[in-house]
Amino acid sequence: MTDKQLQDLVSYLIKNKYRVHSHKEIDGEILIDEIYEGKNFELCPQRPLYSFKKFLLPPCQTMMKFKNNKTIGVKNPDTKTILLGIHFYDLKALTLLSQVFEKDPYFQKKLRNMMLIGQSPIPAKDEDYQKFEEDILEHLKFDIFLETKSNNNQKSFRIFTGSEDGQRLLDNFGYKDYEHIEYAGPVPEEGLNITQKSLIEKIFKSKGSKIWKELNKKCIDCGKCSIVCPTCFCFKISDEIKKDKIVRKREWDSCFYEEFSEVSGEHKFLDSTEDRIYNWYDHKFVRIPKEYSMPGCVNCGRCTEVCPAGIDIRKNIKRIIEEN
Repeated sequence: MTDKQLQDLVSYLIKNKYRVHSHKEIDGEILIDEIYEGKNFELCPQRPLYSFKKFLLPPCQTMMKFKNNKTIGVKNPDTKTILLGIHFYDLKALTLLSQVFEKDPYFQKKLRNMMLIGQSPIPAKDEDYQKFEEDILEHLKFDIFLETKSNNNQKSFRIFTGSEDGQRLLDNFGYKDYEHIEYAGPVPEEGLNITQKSLIEKIFKSKGSKIWKELNKKCIDCGKCSIVCPTCFCFKISDEIKKDKIVRKREWDSCFYEEFSEVSGEHKFLDSTEDRIYNWYDHKFVRIPKEYSMPGCVNCGRCTEVCPAGIDIRKNIKRIIEEN
């Protein structure tokens, strides 16, 4: 697929009443915004600071309303949404979230009403194609995937489909030059690799060690890392009383907030910064891998980018591996 064909595809989607959201550079910052025309549209190779997570797991979501002793459900809009240009690590994150919220009707309704179009921002070599398909794409949730190719300074895309909806969309558009990847589930047959299994043990052994005491002094419990993380999914439920009805909402929360683990008055399960930051790493690299057989970190680097204390997750993981 050429750049021109991609522009035509975007125009086709908009013409057929899809709401298309993709990356745009606005005032030097990469943001996710709605696309209103396909003319001159280009995929942005840089990742945005905030991921596509908010479309499936909104920061604040009304779940239901209660009025006159009756429950009133909240309907999703009928408009089909396209998330276009999702980077590889954010596809990994959405694949994990689809497992975490597998039985959550609110998440699954939104997922069914969306089409995921991923992208590979770095051109792949021809000899890597087979490995790329078998080892990676078959374990990701997506409808269409655009693999960037560069030939004589001309950018083009190798197209994969990951669902019948993706195939149907391209067929209706009139584009047939794609390869279909059958989804084999989120977890490779061999499960976690040796490094990931080893990290589970090393994180567990590191509890109470020097690194967490040092991070206890650096971390300011702002929670920015968990807010920008594409795989963090902690939330709180609140009921708002509005005259004659009650509105129940689900809102993003963070395990770095002091009140997060508070129960029965003033008791807190995580009553220090050391406990909270260890809990975050333990969740990412121990509990999620054990429960879902996939890491809770996709290595996007957003948490390091926003941390006002300069905490670098990659350096910390490297140190934990070396010291334990």
